Amino acid sequence: MCPAGSTSNGKRRPQVSSWSVARLAGVSQSTVSRVFTPGASVSLPVREKVLAAADQLKYRPNALPAILQTGRSGLVAVVMGGFYNPVYAGILHGITTALKERRLEAVLVDAGSDENLGDRVDDLSRYRIDGAISALAVRSAKVAARLDQLGIPVVAVNSRQFGTLRVVSTSNRTIGRDAADALVDRGCTQLAYLAGRDNPSQRERESGFSKRVVARGLPTPQRAVAGFTYEEGYAAMVQLLASGARPDGLFCVNDLVAIGALDAIRTVPGLRVPEDIQVIGCDDIPMAAWQQNRLTTFVQDMTLLGRQCVEMLGNDPPASRVSVPSTLVLRATTRTLLQTPQQMQSKPRQPGDGSRGRMVTDAADHGSALPG
Repeated sequence: MCPAGSTSNGKRRPQVSSWSVARLAGVSQSTVSRVFTPGASVSLPVREKVLAAADQLKYRPNALPAILQTGRSGLVAVVMGGFYNPVYAGILHGITTALKERRLEAVLVDAGSDENLGDRVDDLSRYRIDGAISALAVRSAKVAARLDQLGIPVVAVNSRQFGTLRVVSTSNRTIGRDAADALVDRGCTQLAYLAGRDNPSQRERESGFSKRVVARGLPTPQRAVAGFTYEEGYAAMVQLLASGARPDGLFCVNDLVAIGALDAIRTVPGLRVPEDIQVIGCDDIPMAAWQQNRLTTFVQDMTLLGRQCVEMLGNDPPASRVSVPSTLVLRATTRTLLQTPQQMQSKPRQPGDGSRGRMVTDAADHGSALPG
């Protein structure tokens, strides 16, 4: 198989120019340019003739002249990392879908993690990009200032607010509060939290959770640092259980950590989910709904998040910071709400109120126990 643009002997084919298309179609070169310019006025017969000639010659328009004329490339850098976590694939899909809706293209930049974001700023300056969206948090004012020096709008997901940086965040404090309420409402009195390494979303989720637990009249949750991976969640839960702790309610920084914790719980004879310990994750990655997990978790609308990020790139964004709401999906790792016999004979009440995120129940899973 030959590489694209190459002949069978390995040499690149000469690039077909718009002048060649114009000669074959019997039109001017400017007419060919208008045909390939979105929104330009060209009659249907002429458009069809030009497109037929372009197809015959295998012509593809060169974006460089338009870039030189307008100063805009239509390219947006999308800075990613943490590809071990499927949630980032969801974020990327949401952003690229929104970019396509505006006829913009993404340039993917892999920074590994938010700790390395500062190292990739200079790389961004080498590209002629119209804006940048970072799915990774900006951790310091120094990195934010370097991004500002690029002279383009920059949007970051789940980041602190620095200077002109525009931020789209998930409702992390609300997620933490709702997790606390969901566990306490289901009878938990000894709660624990498996934390990630320090970043804004981790801090906000933990703060919302811990403060809500205390506000409900219970002790401050036990805490173990897990990180963000399945392996770290497993190890942290093993360590927590080995210490003698027996929480009856567990909130985890993300789903990978929660699934690791579930597998660690399964190694302890007689410890059952959700009868002895109830578990809630965050992100609703595909593995959360797998039959062996059926994890209660929070889902965020990644399509909406992507659309908000792209809207924030505009010259007149609606705000410097916007938040995307979350929904708690109830599955098998939490019990049903505590009810009196009379309530059990009537229609179950809907948990939550106007101040909380939405809750939905996966009816096929909720209430069934995981094997101990």
